[in-house]
Amino acid sequence: MQKRKHIFLDDNSKIERMVNKIRKYEKYKPHSLKTSEEDFRLQEKLAMLSVVASNFMMTGHSPTLVLTKREEGDEVLLPVGGGQKDRARDIISRVDFRKLYRGGKGRKTDPLMIITAICMYVMRQDNPRRGDIRYSDDFISSVGVTREIYQHISQKLDDYQNS
Repeated sequence: MQKRKHIFLDDNSKIERMVNKIRKYEKYKPHSLKTSEEDFRLQEKLAMLSVVASNFMMTGHSPTLVLTKREEGDEVLLPVGGGQKDRARDIISRVDFRKLYRGGKGRKTDPLMIITAICMYVMRQDNPRRGDIRYSDDFISSVGVTREIYQHISQKLDDYQNS
């Protein structure tokens, strides 16, 4: 068996190796430091949000500003309506889904189900006098949201809002 000669690296190849090692470890960031563009899980959840929001016909982005008269008589631009999708997006990006609803014995957890409950919560906040949500609706029942699951998630969201 022939003995292998040791090949010494020149300076440029040493530098390239070190750059590649540094680049390799820069790619990986802890979950808490990632931005929404870097976190594919959050992008997936926001894509699900757009599906649910279009199904519920939620109002889109930032509320429109309308000239309204105040009691003093002057007119001021005040926000009116809208913003449900933005509020839902804000909740989804801030809250940990595992803390909202945990799976256990026989309990199914699905991000689509939790996102649907969050959207229902946001719409209920906008119009509390609205009648009870029909859980027999095709979309809601296919996703798996029941009255108990919704009440559990809305209670957790209320706790998050208050703290």
